[in-house]
Amino acid sequence: MTTPRPARPAPLGPEGLREVLAAVLGDLVFPARRWQVLTAGDLYGVDTTTRGLLALLPERHYSSLAEIAAVITAVLAGRPVEAVGQASRPPMPPVAPRRGPVPAARRQVVRTPGRTPVRRPVPSTPVA
Repeated sequence: MTTPRPARPAPLGPEGLREVLAAVLGDLVFPARRWQVLTAGDLYGVDTTTRGLLALLPERHYSSLAEIAAVITAVLAGRPVEAVGQASRPPMPPVAPRRGPVPAARRQVVRTPGRTPVRRPVPSTPVA
């Protein structure tokens, strides 16, 4: 015996779209790129309608679920999406100082009798 299929849902409004996306993309970590949004939807197992909506997203960083919903709403309404919640670039992790030649200002001249001076770098950490 087969179970009856549920009635087809009415077209989603902005609030309904946010609810569906919250269920589908609940585990997504922001900021996220387009491919990460699509992958999260595929891993959740979205229906073809929601997958089609996610495929409308342009390639860029998305800072929140609300921004994704606003961009999809703008695309469906035919509005330009460039100004809709454009996220800035995600914060870059702190970078360690570059190892390499020591700048001339930090060099120390070691004088040895009978030899030409030798320039050696000054240690930046205390030496025991």
